Amino acid sequence: MTKETKTELTEPQEMDQGNGMISRRKLLASLGMAGAALATTGIVNGALTKAYADPVDNRTKVKDLMTNHYVVVTTIAELRANLSPDAEVVYFVKDMGEEGHFYYDAADTASPDDGKNVLVSSSGARFKRIYDARRLGEMLTDNGLYEYDRVKPVPPDGQLANEAEVIIPYKGTLYCLFKGSYSLLDQSYICVVRPDGEGSIKVVSRMDIGVGADARAMAIHNDDVFVFVGNKIKVYRIIDTGLQFKLEYTRKLKSDGFVQTCCIINGRLYAPNWGWGTIEKYDLVNGVPSNEASFNIGAVGNASIVSNGSIHYLITWTPENNITRLDIDGYGNVYNRGTFTIPGIYAPRYATIHNGVMTVGGYGTIAGQTVALDISSGTPVKIGAYINMPTHVRVGDYLIGWAADQKPAYESTYQKLVRVRMSDGAVEVLSDRALLYPVLYKETVYGFLAGQDGTSGAHAGDSQLGQEIACYSTNALKKGIQIPTDAPDYTYTDTIRYMNIKNYDEDEVIARFKNFSPNSLGWLKVKLSYAIVNNQNVPGQTIVQESVYQAFKHSTGDWQMALPKFDLRQPQAGELAVTLDFKVSGPDAYVAVSGDLTNALINLSIQFDVTDKYMGSFHIV
Repeated sequence: MTKETKTELTEPQEMDQGNGMISRRKLLASLGMAGAALATTGIVNGALTKAYADPVDNRTKVKDLMTNHYVVVTTIAELRANLSPDAEVVYFVKDMGEEGHFYYDAADTASPDDGKNVLVSSSGARFKRIYDARRLGEMLTDNGLYEYDRVKPVPPDGQLANEAEVIIPYKGTLYCLFKGSYSLLDQSYICVVRPDGEGSIKVVSRMDIGVGADARAMAIHNDDVFVFVGNKIKVYRIIDTGLQFKLEYTRKLKSDGFVQTCCIINGRLYAPNWGWGTIEKYDLVNGVPSNEASFNIGAVGNASIVSNGSIHYLITWTPENNITRLDIDGYGNVYNRGTFTIPGIYAPRYATIHNGVMTVGGYGTIAGQTVALDISSGTPVKIGAYINMPTHVRVGDYLIGWAADQKPAYESTYQKLVRVRMSDGAVEVLSDRALLYPVLYKETVYGFLAGQDGTSGAHAGDSQLGQEIACYSTNALKKGIQIPTDAPDYTYTDTIRYMNIKNYDEDEVIARFKNFSPNSLGWLKVKLSYAIVNNQNVPGQTIVQESVYQAFKHSTGDWQMALPKFDLRQPQAGELAVTLDFKVSGPDAYVAVSGDLTNALINLSIQFDVTDKYMGSFHIV
């Protein structure tokens, strides 16, 4: 959204264009609890004409203030019965425990009465609470966008270079990849952007990748930047405020298929191959791609991988079968654990996950919707559908993104930036300029503003694919631009080991998972690698096995096994039938022996991945 037309969802300080004066109601609203006190001095809506040293009796009384209709003292019941709301008045609710200032929002006809922050009168008027920004601990969370700054990089040789592709916040810096135009006559390049103070950003360097490089996918790991360029991967090293070319790797498998996005999972580089319908995997040894592998999963149009802890989903740009549940083992191998067609999702490329709910938009402007999916069980279940937004972020109870829906009901929002209330699907336009590929970190959103930078004779879509980088707060009380200062933790992995010789009873527990935060959601992936020798002095039967389990912990603290166990090795005839198994029961998650053992040797390794390191850990019983 432009600085001239940005929409703030609490009261902005609107100026009278004739005299530059701020309206009295807007000023009082912005001052909150201090508004009434300032109004009594004559500062508001007029010059300060007296300096008081007189007795209190000679000063303006609160009663006089009310007579002038600056602030009206009322109750919740009276506001709900108000048939003549005044947009220039601040209402002070005096109900015990609910005290506070409210204003009448004439533009809002949809917000429900929640008895706290929004009050609705019998005539349909919406009165909204004004927060005092100086109140200790008070948060302004209107879930809108409040602009910090924007910057437009200078492209190589002055080219217009549309088609912004990806923005990655990493260690206090934004790394922004630009492909160039569809004609491939432009230079692809990376802009390095840093905050300049708490509320502004600036471009500090630029790395040119090459004319016609067609660079679309970029990832960062351990201060190395990986960019897919045709049949090669270019690697750059982050050095202070710039990038230094490190090496160029030639892809060996399916190298003629282009890559739309890539990502880092457990220290490896993964790239959905759009042209071949496969997934490429690269080990990274000191930043050098190696041990390249290709997995036949998905279809032509493989676009992106989105992760929730150790659970991953492949998004494919197809009308059907466009979401594939993935499993990635400790060696980086990728397995298809189910492909899904969800009604309403049409030609998707991107998805976002927030607290166990994935939202997916598509590029079908007539057939597509943004669909919300409950993925808490590992299997996507549709729970809602909204206006189509190919790219968006989840901010509190809202989705904020680029509206690309040409259904008659949404024609007025097409190609604009909107916010959508998930409770009822209500749509509000925030700006006439869409925000492409937005990224959310804490309370800061970064993205590219759609612009009008197209060159003569270029691809028809170029005019909408701008290169202006914008930065917003999702909180009306701005805290300064927030960019992660440490490398992101994609998952937390740990391993414990156990070895002992003894008799074991059936269902005897060897190790338990200790919940550090019982009431928080989270994924747990467990790989058991073990050898059992029964009657080890004889010796008796043996078994060597590796099995993978995945469980999800609900906010109640109870575990649910998301998928059946997956054996990395098939059992052989004549082997010991007793196994080690990972089990869940209510809040309990543990590893146990499946049957009785006598004088048995067990050598066990438990490798586990959790959503974050604060979730919990295994311990030997």
